[in-house]
Formats: sequence, C-alpha cells, structure tokens
Amino acid sequence: MSTFEELNQNQIHKKPTLSQKISKFWLEYGDKIILAIGIILIAEISFEAGFLHGEKNKKEPIVVNQPACAPCPKVEENTNASTNNNNPQQNNQSKTETQPNTENQKCAFVASKNSNKYHLPTCQWANKIKPENRICFSSKEEAESRGYQPAKCCIK
Repeated sequence: MSTFEELNQNQIHKKPTLSQKISKFWLEYGDKIILAIGIILIAEISFEAGFLHGEKNKKEPIVVNQPACAPCPKVEENTNASTNNNNPQQNNQSKTETQPNTENQKCAFVASKNSNKYHLPTCQWANKIKPENRICFSSKEEAESRGYQPAKCCIK
C-alpha cells in the first residue's frame, strides 16, 4: 500500500478531536442555543422590571392606634327646655354659675375629666360620661384652650 492510502485509512479510523466535536455540535445546534438563551434573558429582564416597579409603588401599611368611635345617634334636644322657660329665675341662676358640671347648663360641647376628647352633647359617648366627670364647654375654642381635642365620631 502506498503512503497516501495509509494516511486516508488512518484519518477515517482516527477519532475526531474535542474541538472538532464542539465545532460540529455548534453548527448543528448553535441557532437553537442562541434562541433559548435569548428567551431566558428576556424572561429574566421582564421579571426584574416587574419586581422593581412593584417595589417603587409599595405603600406603607395603615396602622390604627385608636379604636374608631361608633356613629353618634341623633337625639332630639332636651325636652326639659319648656320647663326651664317657665322658671326664669332658675335660668338666670344657671347662666351665672361657673360650675361646669351643672346639668341645667346648656352645653355646646361635653368632655370628661378623665379624657382628652370633647363631644357634641347628643353623641352616644357623651351620654356615657358620668355626671360627676362631665365638663361643659360653650365653644370649640374653649374646649381646645383647656387641652381637649375633638372626638372624630361626632365632630368633623
């Protein structure tokens, strides 16, 4: 046999090298690999963009530190007003008194000695104040000047 035939026979039976295998694999599957990598990168970028957008729009939770007041029932004015009009001397006496706890006094706002909130006299919470703890105010300014705050259930 000639040397040329021997060389051809050796190359036919010779195993392909690693670089030849990689080259052959890349030629066969390269476009599919690039497509898969592109899809994975797009999915990764989309996920990150959504996550960052959600973090940007994240709001602080609302924390309620005080229980809400129940809505105040609407109560008619005191029915004793007609009986008070019959006795003008008693009306004058109640107006001149400086005692804030008198029941005869007309109160624009009511508070408790044990609280820092003032209410409308028709509020259900105002009706629960014990008479010995009840304080009357003729105006909001008077109540606030004494350090009381409006109750959110009945004063808007």
